[in-house]
Amino acid sequence: MTEEKTARPHHRPPRRRPASRWWLLVRGGGSGVEVFVLDRGGEQAVPVFSGEGEAEMFVWLGGAFEDGWRVRESSAGELVSILYGPCARVGSVALDPSPDMAPKVLGLLSVSRGRFVGRIIGAPRVRDGARVATLGAR
Repeated sequence: MTEEKTARPHHRPPRRRPASRWWLLVRGGGSGVEVFVLDRGGEQAVPVFSGEGEAEMFVWLGGAFEDGWRVRESSAGELVSILYGPCARVGSVALDPSPDMAPKVLGLLSVSRGRFVGRIIGAPRVRDGARVATLGAR
């Protein structure tokens, strides 16, 4: 008896979908919302949280609530607008940081703004400094 070999096409594993919800720390309201920014030893990073609980823990442990900071849910599209609008001067995003992290450790959790945006919009690669129009937003 001969063994039949079936040809199996090569399949890639399915791509993991980027999260559609993120959490930021903000204060103020209406059009005057200020986004919390971390100082990484001279460089700035926007802390972005993958869960509401992580963001709330950051506010609580860091005592940021005393200064009026609160947790705000953000869609991926809104986050892109924030990163290329009010936070355009900030070059990186810190993913789920802790308030007591040293700048060197914080650097390990940070990615460039362009790379983060490319990931959340599902683009294979986005170079830093890319214009929003090149990201698919018009």
